[in-house]
Amino acid sequence: MTQPRPIHPAALLAILLAACQATTAAEPPGQAAPTPADFGLTKAAIDDLAARQIPFIDFHVHLRGGMTADKALARQSGTGIRIGVLDNLGTGWPIETDEHLRTFLDQTSGRPLYVGLQVNDRDWHKKHSRQLLDRCDYFLGDTMIMAMPDDAGPPVKLWQPEGYTIDDPAAWMERYVRHNLRVLAEPINILANPTYLPPPVEDRYDELWTDQRMKTVIAAAIANHVALEINARSGYPHERFIRMAEKMGAKFSFGTNNFDDKPIDMSHCLEAIGKYQLTAADLYVPPSK
Repeated sequence: MTQPRPIHPAALLAILLAACQATTAAEPPGQAAPTPADFGLTKAAIDDLAARQIPFIDFHVHLRGGMTADKALARQSGTGIRIGVLDNLGTGWPIETDEHLRTFLDQTSGRPLYVGLQVNDRDWHKKHSRQLLDRCDYFLGDTMIMAMPDDAGPPVKLWQPEGYTIDDPAAWMERYVRHNLRVLAEPINILANPTYLPPPVEDRYDELWTDQRMKTVIAAAIANHVALEINARSGYPHERFIRMAEKMGAKFSFGTNNFDDKPIDMSHCLEAIGKYQLTAADLYVPPSK
């Protein structure tokens, strides 16, 4: 367990700013203002986190399915949960070119929201303008797109099992761990859904995610200053991984990974703070710019 330390004043100011936006962020006509209860939380719990200077930030809010930056700001204002909005960057995704990226950044700038990208191509940091990338507050990656059936194969969306097979789970897992390390070596800030397993092997979690494999991934995250996401609804990562990562000194983040603008229960994230005794020092906050 890392020792508690005061959160950076600028970060604290950003957290408190969320509670002051209600007068400037109008909820779309005909919609009730979001409340903590919509997300499985209480105002008392949010106030308690603020009093203890513990940042509670949802970094995994996609602008898709009707979700907009204005709705994210209204949600932040009504709930006190800080929000990071993002879109997907990569071939075949909403942001493919620098022009797409510039449009996204122009549309999201000027609001008290964190702005990030979910990166899906492994060479993303080499393909895009450094000046544009520097406008982002954070970068989020995951391991759910991987070359199949081997390292020379095309990238495959692992959540779509109809597109591939895993004939030898043990051998595949060794390659998957190397894939995790490649993603963690990129200049990302958050690893989403750590220890994710695809449908063909998801029921073999304890067998495939050995302690040594977990330690290898956690050590790489720490070395590369990458926070490990505790996802609100996916179940990833499992408790064994979180306790191991916390003991090793990793940082964590929270995320919902929405598909639309509907509220998602975040009680699992809140409960993690108490269950694992997380402090401000254990949680990722983007540096002030």
